Amino acid sequence: MSNTSTLSASESKVSGKSKLRGSLGVSSIVLMVVATAAPLTVMVANTPLIISMGNGAAAPFDALVATAIMLLFTIGFVSMSSHITNAGAFYAYIQKGMGRIVGLGSATLALLSYFLILVAIEAYMGFAIGELVKNQTGISIPWQAISVAVVVIVGILGYRDIELSSKFLGLALILEILIVLAVNALIFFDHGVAGMDVTPFTLPVITSGSPGLGIMFAIYCFIGFEATVVYREEARDPERTIPRATYAAVLIVGAFYVLSMWFEVIGFGVDNVAKVAAEHPADLYLILTQQYLGKVGYDVIQVLLVTSLFACVLSVHNIVVRYQYVLGRFGVFHKCLSIVHEEHGSPHVSSIVQTITSLALLFVLFVIGLDPVTQIYAWGATAGTLGYMAILSLTCASVIAFFWGSKSARMWNTKIAPLGGLVGLLFCLWIAISNLPSLIGGDAASAIAIYISAVMSIAFLVGIVVAMTMKTKFPSRYEKLRELA
Repeated sequence: MSNTSTLSASESKVSGKSKLRGSLGVSSIVLMVVATAAPLTVMVANTPLIISMGNGAAAPFDALVATAIMLLFTIGFVSMSSHITNAGAFYAYIQKGMGRIVGLGSATLALLSYFLILVAIEAYMGFAIGELVKNQTGISIPWQAISVAVVVIVGILGYRDIELSSKFLGLALILEILIVLAVNALIFFDHGVAGMDVTPFTLPVITSGSPGLGIMFAIYCFIGFEATVVYREEARDPERTIPRATYAAVLIVGAFYVLSMWFEVIGFGVDNVAKVAAEHPADLYLILTQQYLGKVGYDVIQVLLVTSLFACVLSVHNIVVRYQYVLGRFGVFHKCLSIVHEEHGSPHVSSIVQTITSLALLFVLFVIGLDPVTQIYAWGATAGTLGYMAILSLTCASVIAFFWGSKSARMWNTKIAPLGGLVGLLFCLWIAISNLPSLIGGDAASAIAIYISAVMSIAFLVGIVVAMTMKTKFPSRYEKLRELA
């Protein structure tokens, strides 16, 4: 296939196994990336935070700024994509621009970040499905049992051909987007063109409350779009497919969020939306849906929220699995992780290992007795997102460093745009760290914030130590890391 031709012969000898196989086109990759972003979950879970903790009715403006930051990031990201020949994603970029030691540190940080986000959502799904079943049938099922079932099903799909995951994610994504578009359409028809209030985009509203927090939460909504590069080895004609899929994913997700949040604000009213969001942090969008689609719409969106979460879990699982696959292929992890299934062309061993790891951590959390929403989800998602934003910032810096001495590279694509993205991301990262206790919540918020900061810092340092150890004790393996980027 065309993607395997881009891989060097020496790379092929790292694991002695065949490479990942697939024929994903632009649409398939975009579907998996947007599914990771989980647009319905964002509307239900994130918009109340943007509105209540951010700057209220200016939520659509926050989404617009976040889209601009991610688009600036994407310009540099895509410019460098032709120099990346594997599924290492951000890790490969950072190594290419900042060296193998920092690169491996970023790999361990990224892997832990996505893993924590994955387990957090798996726990949340157990709770969400349990509540849905209880409300609809009166039957109570322990959330722990449901979470285990979710992990096993995701593991099976991750074991199989990537096209199978793509088809499931595509169906789930289409359904969740359709219901949000239906709500948007009804709000538009109800208010008309004259009712499309532009107040959310005016300076007094934008500067009210905490615009920094609003933009930061909006950045959260783009988690997982790096999957365009993660699936590089399974893409059809990656030199063309990956850049197109990346731009399409950012623009589609960004436009969807800006318009949907704007309609949400109009639906509740500019002067009323912040108050309602503060009073209904868990069901703000559900209330809006019931207002415009009735009880049937309310029930449907609860079901689609579960499928949205499942699509997100499957996408993040696939990302973690491919990180492990690359690290196994280049001798950082055990080489068994790089084994590819002869029939499915998937990193099936890595998928099995990831499934077992998720089950093991969930079991520990079950025994400790942590709450699936206020503790597991809140702490895991916060820690993972913090690491994710740090990786984004390092990637921006790496693009600039990689092209710094190049006279042929376009200044806008390789320096100015990535620098703009870096400034925006560092601002959001600073806001996140400054407000970490508030984001975590609860009586022990300050202590948990310290633990989270320490764990994420240690994850980065572990990768650095491993790289330095390989350099001194296993120089041949360290040298092979050059091929990773």
